[in-house]
Parts: sequence; C-alpha cells; structure tokens
Amino acid sequence: MKIALDPGHGGIFPGAIGLVPFELREKDVTLAICTKMSNIFKKQGHKVLLTRDDDTNLDHNVLRDVRKRAELANQAQAELLVSVHCNAFSDPNPEGIETWYRAENKRSETLARTIQQALAVTFSDHLNRGVKAKELLLFRYLEMPACHIETEYLTNPTQLEFLASDFNQEKIAQALTQGVLNFVALA
Repeated sequence: MKIALDPGHGGIFPGAIGLVPFELREKDVTLAICTKMSNIFKKQGHKVLLTRDDDTNLDHNVLRDVRKRAELANQAQAELLVSVHCNAFSDPNPEGIETWYRAENKRSETLARTIQQALAVTFSDHLNRGVKAKELLLFRYLEMPACHIETEYLTNPTQLEFLASDFNQEKIAQALTQGVLNFVALA
C-alpha cells in the first residue's frame, strides 16, 4: 500500500506553540511522529510518502503550502493520507485526542474512526474527543481518503510534556499505524 503522511506545518509555519513548562512547537512533534510512522510502515513493506521529511515549508504562502502537500500525495497516487497535528487553545485546561475527516466521504470517515479507535485503546487514560467531519483546505485538494489527527493539546502543560516524550511519540506513531492497518483490513 502507498501511504501519504503529512507532518503538520513546518519551516516558517510552526503551528501551535506550547510554552509551559517549556517551549514545544507543533511542527517538531508532528515531524517526529510521522517519521516514526514511516519507519514502521516501511518495515512492514508499505510505500510511504512524507509531505516533508525535515523542518521545511513547501511555499511561503500557507494556502499554496497546503495545496502542494495535496499535490504531492495525488502525484504519488497515495491510497490514503494521514495528517498529524497537535491541538491548542487559549485556556490551558482542554485536553484530548480527536480525529477529523472530510465531510460526506465515507472512506475518510471510516479511516478516521479506525484511527481514533486505535488511539483510544492505546491512550485510554486520555480524553477521547471523538471523530468529527471538518471542511479543511487540505481535504479539498486530495483524491484519496484522508484524515487529520489532533494528538493532544500543546497548550496544556501536562499534555505538552506527554507530547515532548520520545517514548510517547513512538506510542502515538504505533497507534496511528495500527489504525491505518485496521482500515486497510476492512477494504
């Protein structure tokens, strides 16, 4: 299977930035998780496309950057895309894991549900914020099932420390990978 992984943000687009108890940038967490996922998938014989494999942006305009991510996945004829992110909020208390999918796309919804279920099983002590249909710019340009994962809140000090841990990043990568494999098994 050919799988596209999209580490959210990158380069001049840092994404969310957690500041307490130390600074952590979304773009760094998402790249670490997607790199770990890529390694797992490759060991299992899957082909993987990373929309970025270092701290870079694809364009200086955020809208064109997102469009180029979709173009890479489409040109590679990826069979699905998983975009990994970290959530943020002005209040430091929100927490939880959620998965978004392209509205009115049943395969994307199924992908999102299998991934969210794998995350919920692995991280049963985290708030399960569920699966939600969203109209994201990235989804508009894709030709394959896709979902967007919000792994936790960088603005919550406890969850920031969770996301900063290499051990936890590996567990997130394993859960996301298992969710994708569960989706593939349904096809």
